[in-house]
Amino acid sequence: MPGEVAREEPGPVPEVGSGERCSPGSLAELTALARVSALQPLRPIPDDVPAEVRDFAETLRVLFSALGISLNRLAALLHSDPGTVSRYLSGKRIPPPGFIDGLRKAVYDAKGSLVTEQVTQLVHEQFLVALQVHDPARYEVQRLTALLEVAAKEKQQYEIAVRALEEAIASRNDKIYDLELEGRQLRSALGLTEGLLEQERRHRERLQEATDGLHTEVRALIAQLASAQRRAAVAEERCFELEARLDSAGALLRDEYQGTATGRDQGGNSPGVPPDRDLGVLERAAQLIRVYEVQFVPSLLQTQDYARAVIEQGSPSLDTDELERRVQLRIDRQQEFSRRSPRLWAIVDEAALRRPMGGRDVHLAQIRRLLDVIGEPNITLQIMPFKYGGHAAEGGPFMIMRFPEIGLPDIVYTEYLTGTHYIDKEDEVWRYGAVMERLSVASTSPQRARGILSGMLREI
Repeated sequence: MPGEVAREEPGPVPEVGSGERCSPGSLAELTALARVSALQPLRPIPDDVPAEVRDFAETLRVLFSALGISLNRLAALLHSDPGTVSRYLSGKRIPPPGFIDGLRKAVYDAKGSLVTEQVTQLVHEQFLVALQVHDPARYEVQRLTALLEVAAKEKQQYEIAVRALEEAIASRNDKIYDLELEGRQLRSALGLTEGLLEQERRHRERLQEATDGLHTEVRALIAQLASAQRRAAVAEERCFELEARLDSAGALLRDEYQGTATGRDQGGNSPGVPPDRDLGVLERAAQLIRVYEVQFVPSLLQTQDYARAVIEQGSPSLDTDELERRVQLRIDRQQEFSRRSPRLWAIVDEAALRRPMGGRDVHLAQIRRLLDVIGEPNITLQIMPFKYGGHAAEGGPFMIMRFPEIGLPDIVYTEYLTGTHYIDKEDEVWRYGAVMERLSVASTSPQRARGILSGMLREI
């Protein structure tokens, strides 16, 4: 719906829970450079819109006018429709965070440094205030979700610190043992001749100093370990508390924000309907795709020859035409993924990377493909190394898809010998998400993954 863009700076915005007004000065330069389209002016904001929501809508209009594009082009850019965007800019509806982030990014791409940290903070504060006035239940879910994410990250950091300290203690204990063994050997050997007694004494003094120093380091590390363990326990309790509060807040949402809670099986795929087609429909709508693979390279990162070898091995009775059709469906999924560029976070077992599917040349090409994509901004690749042993996902590979629409639940996708399984029950999806978090902590960093892949190229 067309309307007029506000030409003056938006009014001050109250902080959440304080009743005070925030300064709009951080938008002054951006407002001064905003371009208002005379061909498609926006209608004024209705008088019945609350002041807090009006302030937020005015800020959105400043960001929109700074782009200097039409309402239709903005809707296409943010994958929305003009009517919905118009309601956002008129204050009739509060947009989701994804829309706000997309609009801010578009302005940043067009105007660069004008979208400062202060502008970003102001837009976020106005969004929370408007959301609290317009829809308190949704605001409470948004606030608790943000607190839960912070607590989960803090817990993960403490757990990493605990493991690092444990490894440091073990390393220094090993050094202590080696030094003490060396000291015993020296005392036995040097005792055979009086001419070497002085040398033995000096050497023993140096060993004792080194041992005392290591003992001191061990005591300090043990103290740090105890502190990190206590903080990790506190962070875990905080996560449980926030999860319980989030569940309570979610129950207050209107029906349109509630997700489904049923698992769906698609058993026994018929020869004419391969799983790539149904999975591609969900992938096109997903905003974040998280994958754990134990046997093969994830399908979205496979080369064409590698995909052909995987499909042929799983269905050896396929004729040539059906095999090539299924390969093409997988390539079509990859092309759609590249076009949309959603976030992909893949954790791959080291065994899958070392399995030579299709022969040496196909294997080499696949490893090179992974090295090419590992640096792309929307792709995170981690490797679960052999040395880790057993881990949280011993049940097999799975995929978790998250969607940008508010209220639409995450979906877990798994495959078995004769079909596929889709899960959207909240408690089951939550368990898969917890397993994925533990896998990401146990796996290598993306930088270390690049080194492992490069080493594989030299070994093949």
